[in-house]
Amino acid sequence: MRLNIGAGNKRIEGYTGVDAVARPAADIVANADAIPLPDASVDEIMAIHLFEHFYRWQCDDVLREWHRLLKVGGLLVLEMPDLMKTCRNVVEGARSGKHPDQLTMWSLYGDPRDKDQYMTHRWAWHPASLSALLAEHGFTGMQERPTQFHRAGRDFRDFRMEARKA
Repeated sequence: MRLNIGAGNKRIEGYTGVDAVARPAADIVANADAIPLPDASVDEIMAIHLFEHFYRWQCDDVLREWHRLLKVGGLLVLEMPDLMKTCRNVVEGARSGKHPDQLTMWSLYGDPRDKDQYMTHRWAWHPASLSALLAEHGFTGMQERPTQFHRAGRDFRDFRMEARKA
């Protein structure tokens, strides 16, 4: 079983969609820290632009849940805005006016267009800070990889982290 947690409206072939709200791609409606599946029943968890939507104090419970769900050796894939890239974009944009909100303010606060509380960003990460947290929660082999989603932020805003359950 492969989960796409925070699926929203985007169904991805081969993945079971999980979302906190009944949305088109949600096969399971559940909070990310309480998914009604058995222990060690999942081969892969993918969360694309989801982890930044949790307050820092919620992240520990979320990672404990994802660790519980994954089989030993199971893959965790996370993509999100990179705080360091975003900071560079903010500074460069202030100097040159060249970086749009999508590469700066949306990265920090979320996309305001839908007026959706679930789209608010509550914490910011960069590869080193996320790797350290994942290690604390029993994940190993952290690898930063090229992002595959969110075309606008792919090269200039986001990062992808892959890790395995130890």
